[in-house]
Amino acid sequence: MPDIRAIHGLRYDLGHIGALADVIAPPADKLTPEQIDELYKCHPANVVRVLTNREEPGDDENNNRFSRAKRFLTDWQRQGVLQREPDPAIYVYHQEFDWQGQRVTRRGFLAGLALEDIDQQQYEAVQVLLAESSASRLDRLRAVQADICPQVSLYADPSISVQQDLENHIATATPLVAKDGAGVIHRLWPVTDHNLIGLIREKMAHRQLHHVNPDDLAAATLYRYELSQQGELTPQHPANVALTVFFEMTEPGLEVLPSFPLAHQAPPLSSPELIEKLGVHFDCYVFGQGRHVASALWEELQTSGELGHLGIFCAADETWVSAQLTADGQLKMEGATPERDDLWRELDNNLWEWLILTELLETADANETFVRSVDHLVDALDEDTGKNVRLAALLRPITMSQYQDLQHREVGFLQTVATQPIPPCGLVIHPFS
Repeated sequence: MPDIRAIHGLRYDLGHIGALADVIAPPADKLTPEQIDELYKCHPANVVRVLTNREEPGDDENNNRFSRAKRFLTDWQRQGVLQREPDPAIYVYHQEFDWQGQRVTRRGFLAGLALEDIDQQQYEAVQVLLAESSASRLDRLRAVQADICPQVSLYADPSISVQQDLENHIATATPLVAKDGAGVIHRLWPVTDHNLIGLIREKMAHRQLHHVNPDDLAAATLYRYELSQQGELTPQHPANVALTVFFEMTEPGLEVLPSFPLAHQAPPLSSPELIEKLGVHFDCYVFGQGRHVASALWEELQTSGELGHLGIFCAADETWVSAQLTADGQLKMEGATPERDDLWRELDNNLWEWLILTELLETADANETFVRSVDHLVDALDEDTGKNVRLAALLRPITMSQYQDLQHREVGFLQTVATQPIPPCGLVIHPFS
């Protein structure tokens, strides 16, 4: 269970910088060279100089972009541009942005998340699997000795009691405010009340977390392990925690991304053959012929509102089949997955994998690849001139409310969640010295 910690964060002194908006920046992997140039010009203390310092002629092992980044951070602290929080704090954090045609506010909080212990074998395994952007994050942690960019974690809290406790506390307080180049307004309130921090820690200890980018958390865990091997890690060391923004799962603007499968080793079925195979377990009809019918079928599925309503493409005759789960199908799914939860059984991707592919088509390994959009699915089918893809499917992603329910009930289920807009770097910096 998560262990939330207050931190002695570094924050920009507005008396030195003027406007907070001038010194924050998006995460390094989201920046183009042109954006980096703009941020360099925006303010001499913009966090981009620490986040992704530019290479310069004459760089060598001792003087390079990492050593400059460390020097900037040190100088800004010495000059008072960055000031350390005198008391350990967590930070209430709001984002105001446009979503689905209206202005919304997403509420959360920023704090430290305690990292897990790992051994040498785990360290080596994680290092091999670390994505390029997170490997750069690890390099920055080593060089700068500070956590600059918060990772994002979502938690299930149907009662919304954690956030409400924080909102009550800051109801009459004045926030720090920054409006970024995309029009997103960021608001931040430091909270140093020991009793409230203790209450939040206790409540969060019973919440399930979803890490939006697990590799970022892994980078922090690897760095912590390196410090432990160097004999520098004490129980009170700041590197024991990762700088993290926490959002409750049903806050606006969070959504599970679609994941459409293309099955390469499924049986080469025509639509009549598929419908026969699905039998009494699905009510089926041929929706249309041609790969590009996918868009119209996807629109119908999204407005259906029915559980277990899928779209299946048969490459043998290039037709799309609309398939609706029946009561017989529900019983079959229950028999195939007796150890599972009813909500889990109703999800489209589980029906596809466990009922359709495994049970009804008897395809234990369909050798699937996945795409994120209908357009990408159609493109993949267009490019499949050799008809290596036998079947494909349109599966509706779960809602964040469903995901929250699954997490709250500790039902194992991992999905990719879109969290735009991403919290900027520089609102709070977590130093390790």
